Amino acid sequence: MSDNIVLEFSKPFSIDKYELFLKAKKLPEHSLKYDWRKDAYFITTHKRFAKSLGITQAEYTPSDLPISDFLFDYQEFIIKQAIAAKRYAIYADCGLGKTLMFLEFARHVIHKTGGKVLIFSPLQIIQQTMEEAVKFYNKTILHLKTRKALREWLQADNSLGELAITNYEKMAEGELPELNYLDGLIADESSIFKTGGGVIKWNILHSINGKSGMAPTGIEYRLSCTATPAPNDIMEYASQASFLGKLRNEGDILWTYFSRDKYGNWGIKPYAEEGFYRFLSSWSIYIRDPKHYGFYDNLKNVPDPEFHIIKIPETQEQKDLELKIRRQGNETLFGDLKLGVVKRSRLSQVAKGFMYEKDKSITYVNSEKPKTIIDIINTKVREGQILVWTVFDEEGEILLRGLPDYIAKNLTGKTNENERLEIIENFRHGELPVLISKPELLGFGLNFQFCNVMIFSGFNDSFEQFYQAIKRAHRFGQTKALQVYIPYIPELEEMIYENIVKKKNNFEKEVARHDEIYKKIIIENGSLTI
Repeated sequence: MSDNIVLEFSKPFSIDKYELFLKAKKLPEHSLKYDWRKDAYFITTHKRFAKSLGITQAEYTPSDLPISDFLFDYQEFIIKQAIAAKRYAIYADCGLGKTLMFLEFARHVIHKTGGKVLIFSPLQIIQQTMEEAVKFYNKTILHLKTRKALREWLQADNSLGELAITNYEKMAEGELPELNYLDGLIADESSIFKTGGGVIKWNILHSINGKSGMAPTGIEYRLSCTATPAPNDIMEYASQASFLGKLRNEGDILWTYFSRDKYGNWGIKPYAEEGFYRFLSSWSIYIRDPKHYGFYDNLKNVPDPEFHIIKIPETQEQKDLELKIRRQGNETLFGDLKLGVVKRSRLSQVAKGFMYEKDKSITYVNSEKPKTIIDIINTKVREGQILVWTVFDEEGEILLRGLPDYIAKNLTGKTNENERLEIIENFRHGELPVLISKPELLGFGLNFQFCNVMIFSGFNDSFEQFYQAIKRAHRFGQTKALQVYIPYIPELEEMIYENIVKKKNNFEKEVARHDEIYKKIIIENGSLTI
């Protein structure tokens, strides 16, 4: 076949040739034959895999293709690091331009290898990414909308285009060994890899690494892009390392650098901390604020958000239901401080004007909260577009019923794919004044810096989702102070709210230290001077 290449290894072997032979034997999808008449081994493999041995490609010289001049200084530094490392993770805070960085990375990989690069992305941000490619690079990215189209593109030559994008869900059906035909693979919003046993995650990892965990050399360039993980999110770092082929398996990182205390909680071994961070910094960067690394402060003109905390009184019906919910089940020594997730969820529903029943019916509750939020929307919609964050589907539907049809849409997990994309695009292009949704659906990757008002109708215990939701609009390009409204009923939602505040304070301390350690090691390595 024209896509295959035959490698001949004639005896006697020199040391260099024998080492090359051993590497060639590890290539995926190879066949090995011995010809006794020639006293030689013949390994047949795909030509893309053979490139990784240096047989058909020239060494990369940065002068061949300069970094695009519209990138910020920190973006140029990161891209140079990523290209040199070949397999790299960009942990960059929201709004620092990860899209431009991975597009620049793809540009260099295609130039260097002459091969293909695929971008995995959440469905809702594909259109945004394609627009960025046209705007900054005058480059059309091929959107692969079906698994069949993905497989056909992987198997075809470059006549269909050398850069393509598809959504992660294409990997839900099973493994796809054809991914190894790629020269570059980019995972955008790659926090999907932190899920412990997600089908999509494992299908991707097994496709590119094999189930043994030993990474084949088919995909020479890999880039992972995500917001800065929590410092104690061990499994995310382990999964990212697996995707990049830095580990045999995720257990490596656990048993090498971490141990469990008597309560079963993982923590870094005191003597292994420096080694752990040196390991991470050899294939990743953790950056929240460019000026901290000595780069230009491109965020100095982005105003800080302004928070408006609004406490809403309970109705009598809510008081009665609150008492009933708190009394359900066994009381504990610590009383309300030990309210479980189920009870807190029930109280949260009551605050928003409804309750989900066991038979899946809905009981409506008299509440002042929906009216308060609708009043804010009606007042602020004259000033610009508004994002409303919810926790429950019915919560959004109650708000929607109190607003004119043309003013708002409620995007939920039940919204079909085409309608979801249409709603997002209408909001992005200013055709929809109010968008109601959940952080887990819209809180990652989308750029809404044109939006100046945000309302948290609901929130859960996840500070990460709360932070990501705010960062949809508080980012580079925002010219006004983002107005963040948090209306809540203290008796019903105080526990969740206080939990978020507590997590915020802990998070800020942890990431500041994490950021400082990364900077120190990168400077010590000589790749950055301040």
